[in-house]
Amino acid sequence: MRILHHTLVIVCCFVVAFFLAWKLLQTVNYGYSFWYKQLDIGTHITKYAAQNRQGKTGFENTSVAEHKRLFNAISLAVNSHGDGLRELSYRAGPNQPLQVLLTNDEAVHLEDVARVIDVMIPVGWGSLALLIALVILARMGAIPLPGITKSLLTLFILALVTTCAIVIIGPHEVFKAFHVLVFPDDHPWFFYYQDSLMTTLMKAPDIFFAIGASWALLSVIIYLLVTGGLKLIDSHHDSAR
Repeated sequence: MRILHHTLVIVCCFVVAFFLAWKLLQTVNYGYSFWYKQLDIGTHITKYAAQNRQGKTGFENTSVAEHKRLFNAISLAVNSHGDGLRELSYRAGPNQPLQVLLTNDEAVHLEDVARVIDVMIPVGWGSLALLIALVILARMGAIPLPGITKSLLTLFILALVTTCAIVIIGPHEVFKAFHVLVFPDDHPWFFYYQDSLMTTLMKAPDIFFAIGASWALLSVIIYLLVTGGLKLIDSHHDSAR
């Protein structure tokens, strides 16, 4: 019973940490402003937007503020069931007409992303609720919560296995395998820069690796805070008995 309880607590801690890290990154637009400079996205847009083969003209003339606005609009849309994606537009200049940002294939892909997030959100909140319930049950039944050593060992093993897998398989292959596994076979998810303002705006997949690293680091920090908090609850309960 204790092994099952500890396993559920640790699993919930991981899921909650990843979920809360995602929500926190969402509040800062996933660090796009920071990565915009680090990845030199402005230069990338200037080069590839001018080569667009889908009739999306003038995007290379748009401002940095417009790039940040559009990325934020996309992130808001995929976190809101995909609402508004097909209405996203830009203006190449003061007297230029509005142009739709996304092609149909791009919109379909981002709607697929939104569906994945729609699944992730209730799983995250549900894991948080389950974690709270497990802590309450532990206190009621006088079951000790997982110790720091067990929590850190689990984190170390997971990090080691994940890192080894990425190094052996390769980041790009892992990225590809994830997309093949998650998204429908007949829905395109790979787009050349010359055919997609979306990938040009994001400098994909570079920005996804950067955001992924930020997400992982923040998740580890939150995991340590959560497991440390559980240990404090345990210590306080023991001293109060």
